[in-house]
Amino acid sequence: MTASRPPLLRLLVPVAVVLGVALLTLLLVPFKNDLLPASSMNNPERALPVSVMRVDMRDSYTISRGFTGRAVSRRRSELGFETSGRIEAVLIDNGDMVRKGDVVARLDTDQLIAQRKELAARLAEANANLQVSQKTAERVRSLFDQGHVTEQRLDEASAASDASSAIRSSAAAALASIDISIEKSVLTAPYDGIVARRLLDEGTAVMVGNPVLLLIENGPLEAEVGMPLGFAQRLSPGDILPLKTQMGDLVFANVRAIVPLVRGETRTALVTLEVQGEAALPIADGSLVTAEINDAVPSSGFWIPMRALTADVRGLWRVYKVVSADDGSQHVVFENVQIIHSENDRAFVSGTVDGGDLLIDEGVARVTPGEKVEVVRISEPNASQGGD
Repeated sequence: MTASRPPLLRLLVPVAVVLGVALLTLLLVPFKNDLLPASSMNNPERALPVSVMRVDMRDSYTISRGFTGRAVSRRRSELGFETSGRIEAVLIDNGDMVRKGDVVARLDTDQLIAQRKELAARLAEANANLQVSQKTAERVRSLFDQGHVTEQRLDEASAASDASSAIRSSAAAALASIDISIEKSVLTAPYDGIVARRLLDEGTAVMVGNPVLLLIENGPLEAEVGMPLGFAQRLSPGDILPLKTQMGDLVFANVRAIVPLVRGETRTALVTLEVQGEAALPIADGSLVTAEINDAVPSSGFWIPMRALTADVRGLWRVYKVVSADDGSQHVVFENVQIIHSENDRAFVSGTVDGGDLLIDEGVARVTPGEKVEVVRISEPNASQGGD
């Protein structure tokens, strides 16, 4: 049987526990602030770092207008014979390059050669007859001088000599005509070029002017572009314009001529451009090209990156402006703007913004109106917008 605790001891144990807890609490109070998180002690608003652009107000903006035309060779010819006949040979094919004077096709000349032989014989006969008639006329004149023949006989001898001379001239002309026909039976290239198309083959009977080959000049191309008269009149010969090809290549061309005539079906004036040097290589004859001209549009506003815009109500857009308070702190307010023109990754806008204002140009999804910010980078207009 165990002995019971004295009554006084049973009362002192709870008191000692309470005193111990109180003493421990007093000892930990000086270290309370060190043990608690800093945010629980003081939670001031931290400034959000932002990048801004400085607004540069403009009284106009420039847009690029494109006018479509077609690239053409300086010269293109449908080559044909100047005489009729049967094609004996076509010496080149599609895509072949030729030099000026190269023979590209020939006609069968057997019949012409036979006619030439006949005419050559007639000419020889005419020459012989002319010699006889001339000698006869000389003898008759001598006899007439001696009084042995009448004047009529002299006139007849002189007329016969003149007739023989005329027959001889006619035979010579006919022979020369045949020689020209034989010469024209050979088709030559009138300039350096490329055979774009072979239209006829050997054995075909052709008439005068029937095209045998399509030849295009081998060299820099030209572009024929139709423009509204107002745009065409802004240009002068020698001006340089950029051209975009069907493949997206960019080349440059000099303005060669402006035709001051508005075509009825398109109401445009024709502008001829000469593609510069080797830059013509990406363009093929007949391909489409687009000439680009910068056009200034009067309008008050400023350029801003598309990433700096957020949609607002009623078709407006919102930009975020950084303003400074009296204590030097900076915070965000929003302004409404309207997009006047956009291209690629930027837009020309107008709104309740003044020149020199600082607008947040990236990361606008992270900010809200009234939020405290800190400007860490300022982009000047020429650097941020690319200028006009």
